[in-house]
Amino acid sequence: MSTKNINKKVILSVIMPVYEGENFLEETINCILGQTFRDFELVILDNQSKDNSQKIIKSFQLKDERIKYIYDIKKRNGNDCFSELMKHTSGKYVITVNDDNYLDNNFFKTLLEKIQNTQSDMVVCNGRYIDEFKNEKKKFFDRESYLKGKPNIFKIIKFFLKGDVIPLLLPSIMLSETYKKMLPYLNLSKFENDADTLMGIKILSNLSIESDDGLLFFCRVYDAHKRHHDNKLPANFFSNLIEKIKHDLNLLRNCIKEIFLSKTTYLNKIILILIFPFLLILKRVKNLFIEYMVKLKNFL
Repeated sequence: MSTKNINKKVILSVIMPVYEGENFLEETINCILGQTFRDFELVILDNQSKDNSQKIIKSFQLKDERIKYIYDIKKRNGNDCFSELMKHTSGKYVITVNDDNYLDNNFFKTLLEKIQNTQSDMVVCNGRYIDEFKNEKKKFFDRESYLKGKPNIFKIIKFFLKGDVIPLLLPSIMLSETYKKMLPYLNLSKFENDADTLMGIKILSNLSIESDDGLLFFCRVYDAHKRHHDNKLPANFFSNLIEKIKHDLNLLRNCIKEIFLSKTTYLNKIILILIFPFLLILKRVKNLFIEYMVKLKNFL
């Protein structure tokens, strides 16, 4: 594992996992280094990329000492990288950026000032989904973010049903010590999805959140984005179905556990624990309907 510049203390740590990110990595790093707030470190964990990612990162590292580059000693699945990244940070606050995100120049400055002035546990901002060519899609929030405020039952339910993991987990800042307490992401099954859903439930059940309405963060959504996964899904229908059932039972069990251990009120805990099985059924029916409509649209 190689790294440089590991001893300097800064206000902000920016953590970025990279895997086969050559298409947009240069643009994303330029967005980070061009921020109006300058007192930060950029900590990059390379998940053993085989493309030009390492070459791109090292070319920036030669010109800017704020970059720490770690070539990982092992392949990691999905969200496993964040616990490892935090071992190499020194900042009081932390922001997560993916290797294909696009940022407004005042993204760091705005979020940092907001969390310092409000003394909240976490600050999120508005943003927009874009495609690989930066064509704009929908905003994260058309109005003020529903994520704002103290833990409450309504935003937990809404988040779980909507699946707003990107607007919660990416365009955000929190104290590094708070972020470490939220970790690790928990892989629920071979499907490796919903780890971010579970993380969102944990955050919304424990943290007070402030928001900024500015469009400061742009998240690419496209089919060709690579992430390393070494879990092999079952090939036949029944084995696949069993794995899906196992996944949902693990999700339900861990959501109930996080709510039980959370800072939300006892009444909210009781209500949420009782209704979560029905929420999960509703979420799956909704996802199946959306999947069917997409297939129908593509067919027509």
